[in-house]
Amino acid sequence: MKPSELLESHAAAGTRYAAALTELQAAFIDLAGHDMALDNKNVPVGPTPVRSFFGIPDSIPWPLRHGQFAPDGGMNWQDASRARGNELINSVKA
Repeated sequence: MKPSELLESHAAAGTRYAAALTELQAAFIDLAGHDMALDNKNVPVGPTPVRSFFGIPDSIPWPLRHGQFAPDGGMNWQDASRARGNELINSVKA
């Protein structure tokens, strides 16, 4: 592999990583929102307790940030998860 090819493959890996991190964030927020909606006592879903994450980070966790391809924390995952949960709760019809 030539140095120029290594740079190109690095850029491709970084682009792929950024896309995967974006999807991870979206999936995490959506699942956390569903967990919150199902755990809401006003939403009748039966006696099964909802298992969820051990905690919701306020942004992209530090170990997942990358200096070039994901340098900042992005949106607030806690606020976005809560908003998604509320959206789901409000969409439930009896």
